[in-house]
Amino acid sequence: MNRQLIFILDLLSLSCIASMLATGLFYYGVLPDQIPVHFNASGQADDYGPKAMIFLLPIIAIAVSVLVWLIGREPQNYNFPIQITDHNREALTGQARLFVSATILATHALLAYIYWGILQAGFGHQNNLNPGAIWLYLGILSILFVHSYYRMKRRA
Repeated sequence: MNRQLIFILDLLSLSCIASMLATGLFYYGVLPDQIPVHFNASGQADDYGPKAMIFLLPIIAIAVSVLVWLIGREPQNYNFPIQITDHNREALTGQARLFVSATILATHALLAYIYWGILQAGFGHQNNLNPGAIWLYLGILSILFVHSYYRMKRRA
C-alpha cells in the first residue's frame, strides 16, 4: 500500500514541476520583460526581475527533488524518533518515505501556487497572493509530521 501511495504522491509532485515548466515555456514569449519575483507577507508583489526568472521555481523544485531522492535512497540517512530494529526497519523506512513524498508534494503544490501568482501578476490580472496559502502549507506540514511521528511510535 505504501509503495503505491508513494508512487502516486511522487507522480503528483512531478506533475507540479511539469506544469510549471510547460506553462513557463508556453507563456515565456508573451510575458512582460519584468515579472514579480517576490511577494511580501501580505501577498503583494514587492520585487520584480527579468522574465527569465519564471524558470527559477521549477529549477528549485527539481533541485530539491533530486537532493531528497539522493539522500532518501539510504534508510540510515533518516533521523527516526525511535530505535530501529530488524523487526521494525522495513515499516519505519516505508513510513519515512511516505512522509518525505507527502512533504515534497505539499512543497511543490505551494511552489506551483506561487508560480501561478507570478504569471497572473506578470499578465496584470492580479498582483497578490493569498497569504493564507503559507498557513495552509504549514498546517499540512504539521499534520504530516504529527501523523508520521504517531505511526512510527506505534511501530516501536
